[in-house]
Amino acid sequence: MAKLTSAGNKRYRMTAEEFELIREARDARVKAERGANGSVGGQVTKALVQHDDGLTAQQRYRLRKKGELPPAPMTGAEQMNDDKAKALGMSMIANEFRRRERSDGVTDLIAGDLRPDSICEVTSSKTGVISDLHWPFHALYDDDGHLHGPYLTAIEHLRDYGIQTLVINGDAMDCYNISTHERIEAKRNFVWELDVARAMLAHLRRYFGDKVRIIYREGNHEERWLRYIAKNADALQGLPEATLPELLKLRSHGIEWIGERSKLTVGKLWIDHGHEWFGSGGVNPARNYRMKAQDNILVGHVHKTTFDMHKRPLDGSVFAGWSMGCLCDLNPHYAPRNHWNHGVVTVDLDKTGEFSVSNRIIINGRVR
Repeated sequence: MAKLTSAGNKRYRMTAEEFELIREARDARVKAERGANGSVGGQVTKALVQHDDGLTAQQRYRLRKKGELPPAPMTGAEQMNDDKAKALGMSMIANEFRRRERSDGVTDLIAGDLRPDSICEVTSSKTGVISDLHWPFHALYDDDGHLHGPYLTAIEHLRDYGIQTLVINGDAMDCYNISTHERIEAKRNFVWELDVARAMLAHLRRYFGDKVRIIYREGNHEERWLRYIAKNADALQGLPEATLPELLKLRSHGIEWIGERSKLTVGKLWIDHGHEWFGSGGVNPARNYRMKAQDNILVGHVHKTTFDMHKRPLDGSVFAGWSMGCLCDLNPHYAPRNHWNHGVVTVDLDKTGEFSVSNRIIINGRVR
């Protein structure tokens, strides 16, 4: 029997076989109750007639409904109708089993090779997010031994804020030398990039201390390593020693790795790098990703600080999108004209999963 639900009320749509059974049951009941003159009459009078136990039909009905009397025995017509329904049900079940034996034999099936949909959950009350560092092209400058710049400003802001979890939200490495794009500028080799990344990760661990959870999420630039291995060294695929987390020595620094485009949440907020979604960010990336996700979402990837909120008109609830700024060079050779900005994010979380996002811009060495 197909069940339909609408506005909290249950309604049923009968099949042709069920309708026929009900019609037959009704005809049988009418026939059994007809009087000698062929009419259905005197039902109200009969209901008030006293029986051997001193109860009327109405009193007996109420007691049976309460469970104080056993159910009334079926009439011949009702028993016949019940037997038909059972026979029909058993026939339908038998037909289904026969169909499955013909077309759905378990021994003939091959299970799908499915990618697990894993989610990394962050429950800290204070979380910091940095994105698109693009080591070794991060925005950190050295003037006669004096280091300064947006990268240092961002991590100082997060440490002063007292974060308990740091999320490196993708593209921490640039992987310039193994990119499939044209390498116009003469840069050092990939080993040098690895050395820079290892040094920066070791610094982050020392800078924030062992009590801060650090999560490194794979971005589209880190995925360049997977594509490079697949194209140039296929035999190395699957070897743990050839994976980027092993090359970066993340385990020795107590840094977690989130790869394969897995998901990450901070309470009711989803955090993606941004490349997981089809299409670019557009004029207002926050609106673009909010419309795609249909939920609260924060992304990097587009190197631009934007915000967009939507209110559902019926229940009054809201959900929003955020895109955050980068911490890399704002004037690369491949995009000398852009709308990028430097930025950093903090997320406050309460015990109910509700959150507050502070999506800040960094200008002239200050978090604004």
